[in-house]
Amino acid sequence: MMIQKRADVRVIFILGYTRTGSTLLEHLLSMAPGTVAVGEMAYLWEQSVRNNSYCGCGSKWANCPFWQSVLAVQPTLNFQQERSPEKRQFWSFFADLLRQKRSVNGDHYENFLSQIESIYRAISDQTDGKVIIDSSKRPVFGLAASKIKGVSLTFIHLVRDSRGCAFSWKKAKARMELGKNNFMSRLPVYRSALAWVGNNLQAEILRRQRCQNIFLRYEDLVANPTFEVNKILGQVNLPSISPDQDGIFHAPISHGTWGNPDRWSTRNGIRISPDERWITELSPLDFAITTLISAPLLKRYGYPFAKSRRRVPLALATRPFDN
Repeated sequence: MMIQKRADVRVIFILGYTRTGSTLLEHLLSMAPGTVAVGEMAYLWEQSVRNNSYCGCGSKWANCPFWQSVLAVQPTLNFQQERSPEKRQFWSFFADLLRQKRSVNGDHYENFLSQIESIYRAISDQTDGKVIIDSSKRPVFGLAASKIKGVSLTFIHLVRDSRGCAFSWKKAKARMELGKNNFMSRLPVYRSALAWVGNNLQAEILRRQRCQNIFLRYEDLVANPTFEVNKILGQVNLPSISPDQDGIFHAPISHGTWGNPDRWSTRNGIRISPDERWITELSPLDFAITTLISAPLLKRYGYPFAKSRRRVPLALATRPFDN
């Protein structure tokens, strides 16, 4: 009797730096029939997230029926703490895989890759084969996922102007799901600018992987969300979406892990408008520091060096990916 090979699990993986609008993009993509949004899946390897955070559906993550069903089929799953994106050991994985310093098939990596595949597979089985939207953003985790033979991966490299990201990192944002008076960390502009450069350079390196690659700027997304999202959906053979007659997008309840606390505010619909407060509120010194650090990539992605709402069309800028 001939054994039928199981179909690959289809995953849309959002790459890039934090504070770039990945939560918004995830929700918009999840409006397409045949998709399921799971948030930043990389953080399943962070114990505090599993124990203390809330799922996008509003339940305590550990009590969410969806995730309980996903994990129930793999009772021996062991989340290796050193594979958390918050741990230093996690980042050595990136260099090792790129240099092939150790065999990807070795025990050092095999368990981790099989864990990722088993969770993706369980989500696919739980949702009757829906396309998984993983907004982990971490290029290291994306690189690991790209090495899994049973996963068909599409990368979306989402970029936002580094000055906008720097401004966002300076602002306090409540993390109420972790308890009263808990806030997301804040970063000085030089650190957020360096991290912006590092994450985007890593995302660019992933062009070497045999995956479909799509590039998107946050500013283009919020300027014309229906067009940009449907362009992506068309490239991955998914149905298009549209807002209601008032221009409001209605995303389904997600089972997002971790991510921006704003993800719960989408339940009443999403009205999209550009967030350009940084243009007038980021100090001249912070603007100059961020621009200096990130200048080469700003130019590559079509952002002007001076304060302006104008952006170079991608047709005139250097395209980071061949779509």
